[in-house]
Amino acid sequence: MNYNENIGSIITEHRKKLNMSQNTLAKKLFVTRQAVSNWEHNKSYPDISVIFKLCKILKIDIRLLIDLDKNIKIEDVIEVEKKKTNRHNLIFIIVLIIVFLSIIATIYIVHNKNEFALYNVYLDSEEFSLSNSIIVKSKVKNYFQFGTLTSQLDNTDENTRYNLTIYKKNGNQERLIFERMYNPDLAISEDYGYGEYFDDFDVDLDNIYLKISFINDEQEYVYDYKLRIEENFKSDSLLYLKNKEIGSENSTNDQKNEITGTTLINNGYIYKEYMDNFTKTMDNIIITYNPKSNLFSYKEYNDEEIILVNYYLESGRLDGTIYDNLGNVISKKIPNDILNNIKNILDNEYQNLGGN
Repeated sequence: MNYNENIGSIITEHRKKLNMSQNTLAKKLFVTRQAVSNWEHNKSYPDISVIFKLCKILKIDIRLLIDLDKNIKIEDVIEVEKKKTNRHNLIFIIVLIIVFLSIIATIYIVHNKNEFALYNVYLDSEEFSLSNSIIVKSKVKNYFQFGTLTSQLDNTDENTRYNLTIYKKNGNQERLIFERMYNPDLAISEDYGYGEYFDDFDVDLDNIYLKISFINDEQEYVYDYKLRIEENFKSDSLLYLKNKEIGSENSTNDQKNEITGTTLINNGYIYKEYMDNFTKTMDNIIITYNPKSNLFSYKEYNDEEIILVNYYLESGRLDGTIYDNLGNVISKKIPNDILNNIKNILDNEYQNLGGN
């Protein structure tokens, strides 16, 4: 394929007929103005990829610009260029499809990513204490471990059977979550979205109530409490990034103040696997720390009585009971001077372990 020796003047003539500047033509062809100037002065020639668009813009018959071999038809050249254009269009379409599928995949992953949250459940009561109670909620399963219920009442014993009712309040309406007889292994779980116990991941945990009832001497006793549920951990990140070590430059205060099992053991505590807590014995005193509920239990054995105090570190609340050596309740009120002294002991213990 040879270019017409007058190609420059032909381009100039048709451009000026349309009152078009070199700069305007260059922009339409996505080339520089200098390139157009070189064509018009026959210093260079338009590339074959540009020639068809140039002819279309300037309304030039392509035969005026190029001389073809006698055995080559202009239709064949056009067909070759069409195939090139089609191939470029096909590549563009494939890229668009890949981008579209990537966007759809990203939306699907983000929409279906697993959200996970762990909550500690507390019972603020002088009649009962609740430990190791947790709620785990995710896009896979919801799980509620009720934990260990301990009575401080003198009309109950180890043979008392407690009926538990967990429900949610919404104004004047109540929605039953579950009702069971208490046992130390009580737990419920459900697949996410099933909704037998929990509505969804964003269920209102601020309005969950516990009703405890039991029968003693043919009389029914009923106690109703609002549970205090506090978020322990939550993750909705698409990617998991490992936290820096404790004490590193960007560690949070929570990380710095975390009490580890190693710290407890190094300070004389023994891990009780069956209770999932740590215990330290000092003469006639036993101190127990439960990491999950952030709870200290203090038990002091004297000649005629046993003093038991539970110290809820999250709320700063203490409750205590005095028993005789047979385990019978003497009093549920501990003198303030004794209670304050025990609190100071446990505060110092907590600080020595790295808490605040």
